[in-house]
Amino acid sequence: MRGLTVLGMCAAITTPAFAQNSHCATLPATARVEVRGPDNVIPAQLTPRGFTCPRGFTTETVGPVTRCRQPGPARMEDREPRRDCYAALPLGPVRTISGQQRPTMQCPGSPSLNNIIAVRGANAGWQDVTLTAPPAAAVTITHLRTSGGRTPAAEDPTVQDCFPDSCRLIRLTTRSGTPARVDLTLATPNNASSTSFAVNSEATCPAR
Repeated sequence: MRGLTVLGMCAAITTPAFAQNSHCATLPATARVEVRGPDNVIPAQLTPRGFTCPRGFTTETVGPVTRCRQPGPARMEDREPRRDCYAALPLGPVRTISGQQRPTMQCPGSPSLNNIIAVRGANAGWQDVTLTAPPAAAVTITHLRTSGGRTPAAEDPTVQDCFPDSCRLIRLTTRSGTPARVDLTLATPNNASSTSFAVNSEATCPAR
């Protein structure tokens, strides 16, 4: 009986399975790197022994041409690998999301309505990628990242096939002041990369 109780408790455990950062977060903020300039390429010299190159050059043949190549000069530069990664991280595109609901102005008590939305697009679900709405939109975004246990199926990212590299599951709470179209924005830190998409809603009054 005790074993069954423990088993039941384990089955009820929920896990924050998707609180993960993108690979960019693991890169150093700054780094000193070696950068080489353009290679030095000159024609090879034809001698009685064939084509030759000066010391420090290597001989290469490209089609009918034989030439000499020397690696370009090296210099040290300061780089920001994490920033550069975020700037190059593709976000979206995310398709327009329709069919959501918002309360009408006439609803008693001006209730709020919750919409469960899977935001599907490249890299949409990483924790270090933000999802925001304009303050005037009168919406609240709740990120749904918990799986298992008693999590409702509609709010479980695993059940909804919603994984960070391509999807973000959210609860979008709308109010009577929420416009019919709300533009949401996905962005990497410091807006190095961003994309916006629309969520369209229809006015309804669940109390009637």
